[in-house]
Amino acid sequence: MSSLLTEPIIPVESRGERAVVTLPHLLAQLGRDDVDSFVGLAPHQAQSWYQFLVQLGALALFRAGREQVPDDRSTWRQLLFRLTPDSADTAWSLVTDDQTQPALLQPPTALLPAFKPAADTPDRLDVLVTAKNHDRKLAQAKGGDLHLWLYALVTLQTTQGYSGRGQPGVVRMNGGLSSRVLVDRRPGPRWGPRVVRGVRMLLTRRQEILRAAPGLFRNEGGLALTWLRSWDTDEQLQVTDLDPFFIEVCRRVRLASTAEGQVSAFVRPARLTRISGRHLKGNVGDPWAPVRRKDGAALTVSGSGFDYRRVQRILFKRREFQRPLALKQLPWESGTDSEIHMAVLVRGQGKTEGLHERIIPLPKSCSAAFELEGDADEDAETLATLSEDMVEFAGETRKVLRRAVLVYLHGPEQPRFTSPHASGVVRSYDRLVDERFFRILFSSARTGLDRANLEWQESLRDIASQLVRHAWERMTPPSTRREKARAVSEALFFAGLRKHLPLAFPQAESKE
Repeated sequence: MSSLLTEPIIPVESRGERAVVTLPHLLAQLGRDDVDSFVGLAPHQAQSWYQFLVQLGALALFRAGREQVPDDRSTWRQLLFRLTPDSADTAWSLVTDDQTQPALLQPPTALLPAFKPAADTPDRLDVLVTAKNHDRKLAQAKGGDLHLWLYALVTLQTTQGYSGRGQPGVVRMNGGLSSRVLVDRRPGPRWGPRVVRGVRMLLTRRQEILRAAPGLFRNEGGLALTWLRSWDTDEQLQVTDLDPFFIEVCRRVRLASTAEGQVSAFVRPARLTRISGRHLKGNVGDPWAPVRRKDGAALTVSGSGFDYRRVQRILFKRREFQRPLALKQLPWESGTDSEIHMAVLVRGQGKTEGLHERIIPLPKSCSAAFELEGDADEDAETLATLSEDMVEFAGETRKVLRRAVLVYLHGPEQPRFTSPHASGVVRSYDRLVDERFFRILFSSARTGLDRANLEWQESLRDIASQLVRHAWERMTPPSTRREKARAVSEALFFAGLRKHLPLAFPQAESKE
């Protein structure tokens, strides 16, 4: 039966030793901060595994009327059992003999003969789409250890988008080609404190989720584990019948054991998404998802990932984005350092456009800026204003750098400012700016606005100067006009910097 409630299936590293544990044992270890890492968990699976554990823990505690996260396995076993009182024998199992009963993340079915073979290894069931099998080799997980099937199932069922006819995606994203985004706040990188903080965050913010969308969910008695319902027809689940912490499944999948004892996955196409919510554009109370105010849609991240400009907009442009609830300071977090953690596996049409992750240290001096949403939040307004100024300074400096490089390359007579020949320099500039942006921004609470402005403009000056000098030394314009091109490029560059970065060029003393 391979039940996660009673059988040790999940391998973890703890204090330098490896152990294989049950799901209740794992949750207890997380409560004690006794998990170093998960064996076999791929980087692109970490986001969905974290969100799954947090939602599961919060559901179990809420249904039991508890607030504190237990640190003993027997309590967790009882809490999880209570979530599936009618099907506890199978609902936590990866493989069951009776396919008419629910299995973990696998809806029950009476139509198993209509299912087709889909994968004989966990990574074939996974969400990655790689270029000609080069980026990450498929079908490598021979033997199919159960924990690898578990991670693949969680990732598929809770983050997959539309991937062809009969293969719908999750409701927690804006459209089939979007991605589920994680924008979180965490005490540090360790799994235990992260999961405990996430569970307590959900319990604390539950009423805010309900108030944000009146009538969207059921506060009491809503369906929480969507794999408990049969999915043999085209009937969809309604969001209004769900618990706000619901864990969804987006595919008709069943795992089965072969005569040789190997596990294989079988699937059946679905004409419609499991949950009816296309009109909601992914805005379904996900506490980790920023929401665009203009259309109420969950954020879609492009292949550029979490560059400093996009992050600045998410964190500080309140007229553009509604901050995720997971970012807000919890009552007991005042005066503590933390981190902003962002992650997404960007999906494209028939491809994967990269796993993007960003971690930004958040000093306690700036912690309160993420607590309130009103205009009276002076700390947040100060940071927002400074961050917008910093982005503007960086943008103007980028233009100056790009124009100077193109004038040097093409000559001052007819510079082609639409040319892509400066794109490599600009990419290097953006990367170096990105490395400094949030360190200088958040240091302003300690050093003051004037000092932060000065440090930022000096940084932009130094970065741009380093790159343009490298271009002058390494790039080769036509030799007949090299000297003139260099002179005009220098004049244009330094005049532009002096204009847009006044603090970086203090006025020289008047000569006698």
